[in-house]
Amino acid sequence: MKRLIACAAMVGALLLSGCGYHLVGHGDGIGAIPADVRTVSLIVRGSSDRQLEPMLRQRLKSDSYALIEPQDVIDQEAHANLHVNMSRLIFTPSAYDAAGVETEYRMVFSGSLMLEREGKAIWQSGVIRSHGDVYVAGGPASIEASRERLYDDLRKQWLQDALGRLRSGF
Repeated sequence: MKRLIACAAMVGALLLSGCGYHLVGHGDGIGAIPADVRTVSLIVRGSSDRQLEPMLRQRLKSDSYALIEPQDVIDQEAHANLHVNMSRLIFTPSAYDAAGVETEYRMVFSGSLMLEREGKAIWQSGVIRSHGDVYVAGGPASIEASRERLYDDLRKQWLQDALGRLRSGF
């Protein structure tokens, strides 16, 4: 049975590769970042979140490349810009009680990554979203505390997902 499944998987892969289908990840380098890149600049747009950029910088550290400011680029051929485009945080009612009062809110944290080299986009992540729900219970202080906890969790989840895509090249 295992041989049959393995054989079917190989036939499927051969059929897909025969028609020109291929995965878009990079085989060399660090995921989406090519092996010959020695410096990377982080450019964050659209975010009013003061914690996002330092968290990204901390997690992007690598032995293969140095993180530098865009104005400090010396060798354009060995440099890449990582653009982080964040969308506005969405916080909308998602459930109501019988009287029409909101009982639950949905929070969506989203953005995308784009790697640019010598003025050309070489990789894009597509939209990356993390979302969760805040239940309205207790007073305003309780609701705000729940909202802040969820926001922190969503930011961490988004960073993990974004860096996972960048490191995998997919």
